[in-house]
Amino acid sequence: MISIITPVLNGSKFIADNIESIQKLTIPYEHIIVDGGSTDGTLDIIKKYSHVKLLIQTENNGMYGAIHQGFMQAKGKYITWVNSDDAVIPEGYSKLYSSAQNKNADFAYSHGIHHFVEKYYYKKHYARYFVRYLLKYGVFPFVQPSVIFTLSAYKKIGSFNYKKFRLIGDRDLFQRMAYDNSLKFLFVPVFSSIFLRYENSLLYRNLEQRKLEYKYCISSDVKFYHRAIFHLSQLV
Repeated sequence: MISIITPVLNGSKFIADNIESIQKLTIPYEHIIVDGGSTDGTLDIIKKYSHVKLLIQTENNGMYGAIHQGFMQAKGKYITWVNSDDAVIPEGYSKLYSSAQNKNADFAYSHGIHHFVEKYYYKKHYARYFVRYLLKYGVFPFVQPSVIFTLSAYKKIGSFNYKKFRLIGDRDLFQRMAYDNSLKFLFVPVFSSIFLRYENSLLYRNLEQRKLEYKYCISSDVKFYHRAIFHLSQLV
């Protein structure tokens, strides 16, 4: 089974689409939503879906603290998070999970689709090969909701560092996984999620905070990025 965590705070605009996309999955799953104190009717929407497990965030420790709280309640071998304004592509997501299960992968990733809400268009985002190498150099080679991993791997590398990261904790988490050579990575060439991009999203409201958090990452020097891209160009 896979446990899908959705952190939410005043997400009434998108949360129903999130829930209903996950509800279409044909694989064994549980959907845990962790609410950070919504006041816009989000809770009323969630309560309409009896299969969803609703948790109330117990500490003021940000999005990654909420996700971690959900992970600690998870019953699945595999875990991930799909933010309240994102959605899964059921057929591709089911294939991602089944492939990870069949190959006994610790970490599986796939393609995703960017939905630019204000511009009314979708753009395919292809995951890259050499993912472990790219992550070590600070390059994010996929969209976050198109990734799943085992609960045991999450615990093994020390979970989220939510005291340092409020915006790019995913990058930190995945980088640390990339440095653990005992973890088996798997690329599954399917489109498994839709990642929403819009001006009022958490990330775009806090671009300066994101820049500050880069200094806590394993590798944030732009020289490493260009070196990684150059090395990859020699391999193609």
